[in-house]
Amino acid sequence: MDSPTTTNAVELLRGTLSPLAPLFDDPAVTEIMVNAPGELWVQRGGSIERQPCPVTEAQLHAAVKVLARLSRRDATAGTRDGMIDARFDGMRVAACLAPTAIRGHALCIRKHLRRRLSLAELVAGGCLTDDAAHLLRCAVLGRCNVIIGGATDSGKTTFMNALLAEIPAHERLVTIEDTPELDVAAPNWVAFETSETEGIGARELLRLALRMRPDRILVGEVRGAEAFDLMQVANTGHRGALATLHANDAAGALGRLETLVLTSGVRWPFEAVQRQIAEAFDLVVFLDRRQGRRSVAEILRIDGFDDARRRYLTTALYRREEDHALSRHAPAE
Repeated sequence: MDSPTTTNAVELLRGTLSPLAPLFDDPAVTEIMVNAPGELWVQRGGSIERQPCPVTEAQLHAAVKVLARLSRRDATAGTRDGMIDARFDGMRVAACLAPTAIRGHALCIRKHLRRRLSLAELVAGGCLTDDAAHLLRCAVLGRCNVIIGGATDSGKTTFMNALLAEIPAHERLVTIEDTPELDVAAPNWVAFETSETEGIGARELLRLALRMRPDRILVGEVRGAEAFDLMQVANTGHRGALATLHANDAAGALGRLETLVLTSGVRWPFEAVQRQIAEAFDLVVFLDRRQGRRSVAEILRIDGFDDARRRYLTTALYRREEDHALSRHAPAE
């Protein structure tokens, strides 16, 4: 099967879904969700609303076929090849053919910001306070190892991009992502992408990154056993690491990290894993979304691990309570 170039695939997809063209072109629209033929939901400005759906079942089927070609395979209904996860031209698209999608073909398009937002702009937009932004600038410049936690669509990648902009331009950066979304302005930058189909995982890329003479290693999202390798990287003199992961709160991000480290098969006592996490990472930043607004809910400093009580020693440096910060001081190295 011939595979189209990314540019041609984008043109084919837009042509196939031509009734959705106004949504593709609307910069305020961040998510286009077709739950089934005839049912369209749109996220615009942080709010999700239902809209009339001009896309037919045939057009949805054709769109999934185009996405499959972009992924170098044929879309076959009722098989794994009928499920698509593709990226191109500032968008990420997930799709599924019926009958796996039992109500009919389904499609979800996430549009990424084409412009990097700075910490100052996030402050202006109400994402965090000036004091919290100052704290985070100091943390980045002080080469703290930072975990950014949050739920899906809480703004983790946008926030991480804002922190990346604070890294001095002379530093050499290595990024590792499943889907390239990080917007790096640094001139000395090596970017790696995992490939599930080719058996190239984040663990292999983290080990390769160490041989690339990095000043910082940045992981777009920690999903599995690579958490152990990231912890080892952060504990072996490679300061200034940034990574995101899914979590329900700041403390939960540490628990999530523990779980992911254990999936690596390491046969350490649980307390040893916790102690290593406490030694490796300095800050946890937790983001969430309330009433359509993404914001920093908490910044937690990790001060160590209490062996007797078997718990992390932490200090809340910032907590969103009427958007007042608890502290404006950056964490000590």
